[in-house]
Amino acid sequence: MGSIPITRSNFLSMQSPVEVRPFQPADAPGIVALVLGIQNDEFHLGLSVCSQRDLEDIQASYLNDGGTFLVAVTPTGQIVGTIGLLRLRQDLGVMKKFFVSEPYRGRQAGVSKDLYKAFLAFANAAGIRRIVLDTPSAATRSHAFYRAAGFLQIDRGELPMRYDFPGRDTLFFSLTL
Repeated sequence: MGSIPITRSNFLSMQSPVEVRPFQPADAPGIVALVLGIQNDEFHLGLSVCSQRDLEDIQASYLNDGGTFLVAVTPTGQIVGTIGLLRLRQDLGVMKKFFVSEPYRGRQAGVSKDLYKAFLAFANAAGIRRIVLDTPSAATRSHAFYRAAGFLQIDRGELPMRYDFPGRDTLFFSLTL
């Protein structure tokens, strides 16, 4: 398995790079704050850490089974983006926790693209051949990103394996690598 490429996004209005790198245990509080902030403040999902076991222990949920969890970090140490690969079996993974703070979204910032690019590099190097994901139906901007990246929307019954996801109005997508 290859190493995860470290990338830097040039966030134009801030003139400072954003680094995409693997999760470190000290990142956990910033990850929780970012994820819950977007889930609850933007999408009004009413979720907590307790309802998302993967956030309680990122190491055990993602890394111990051969997946990854990446963060986008500003030079001041602020977590502004996340993406995780939950490995379900040797060839199958779930994209989880793909979140980017609002000021860092969009093509000009490049943070989403850099996180996704590093995620795909890891998945390919790890032998993942199919990626699935779940997303709130209200997250239409995310749906556009997934479709542009080649994901196809599928029905829940088409998921190749069961996995935990928050109970909500959910859409599912799949990508064959």
